[in-house]
Amino acid sequence: MTDDVVAELGRYQSRAWPLLFRLAGLVDVEAHADGSWVVGESGRRYLDLGSFSVFLFGHRHPKVVDAVRRQLELLPVSSRALPTRGGAAAGRALASLFPFEVKVQFLNSGAEAVEAAIRLARAGTTGPARPLAAVADGYHGRTSAASALSGLDGPHVEHVVRLPREDRDQAVDLIERTGPAAVFVEAVQGEGGARPLSDDYLVAIRAACDTTGALLVCDEIQCGLGRCGTTWAYETSGIRPDVVLVGKALGGGVVPVTALVATGAAFAPLDRDPFLCTSTFAGNPLAAAAVTATVALLDEEAVADRCRATGRALEQVLARLHADFGAAVTGHDGRGLLRSLTFARPDLAGEFLHAVLARGVLVTPCLRAPRTVRVTPSAFLTADELATAEQALRAAAAVARSVIDNESVRS
Repeated sequence: MTDDVVAELGRYQSRAWPLLFRLAGLVDVEAHADGSWVVGESGRRYLDLGSFSVFLFGHRHPKVVDAVRRQLELLPVSSRALPTRGGAAAGRALASLFPFEVKVQFLNSGAEAVEAAIRLARAGTTGPARPLAAVADGYHGRTSAASALSGLDGPHVEHVVRLPREDRDQAVDLIERTGPAAVFVEAVQGEGGARPLSDDYLVAIRAACDTTGALLVCDEIQCGLGRCGTTWAYETSGIRPDVVLVGKALGGGVVPVTALVATGAAFAPLDRDPFLCTSTFAGNPLAAAAVTATVALLDEEAVADRCRATGRALEQVLARLHADFGAAVTGHDGRGLLRSLTFARPDLAGEFLHAVLARGVLVTPCLRAPRTVRVTPSAFLTADELATAEQALRAAAAVARSVIDNESVRS
């Protein structure tokens, strides 16, 4: 059955899928999921500690599923010729998560939200386009401008100033010398290895944006909505961004949806022209229902508190792995439930990924940090589930270390 699915992916979609899945040691096909568990067609259960941070609320949280199901029976996709009550409610709900006045534009993907922020920064400007700035090792998506911000290979059209993440003073100097239209930061980088920026760094960047008139865009698509122990990861610094980008978990793990949230001044171009950044399915009724239910859960289930508490326990697990398998596991990092393990070499990280999948646990590699593996469980991960995860992680780390031990023996 698995071979049939993989063969069809290669025939009708990318030819690379069969190779990638087989390299990953694929032995199953994802069939259904619930809570922190994914179930394959084989009947085997996999503990989900990955999935690119989408399932902060677990798979199929009943309150989100119920809200979407009710909406599905009424109006799944709107005409867009008339407003919807659900769309208005979703905007109000998301805006309520900020202690200052904001406005909201719903979109479909993280990259779309990034592109919308770029449009806001450029709207109404004349003369040569000002550059954009982004912190090194950040990730902001795969569309053209978003890829340029992310520093990925390709024919990108944007001029991007790359800010060093370890040198605050140099970053500030670059902003002041180049005068970017917007500066993009992740308070805790996701694809960059679950690495937090220091609060001092964020404060200095905010001041440099004030000096130059640049918009400060906090990309909270992966690190926001409580995952890092506060509703927004930038909160620990005390700064106030001009734009916040939200996604991944915003649809409760049930419906894909993202949003651009901005202060009134930053949002002004969209007040003048609401079609400046939009698309056919942006803010559709199913997505709106999911957003409203998800925002309600943040308070009802004390999600940020859960992420802090479980995050401390997870940090201890990763610290033990670092201490016990130091030849292979060279570090751990992160905040809340956006965590990572770093290995001595990329191939060891690959061995670990294969071995932990074979033991029924799902984790996620890092696009910008090939030696690093992300661990991003649900806020509802139980103590027993974490204990199960630790056993699998330890066994996989032992496999990675055995590679080094075998090399030593051969030499």
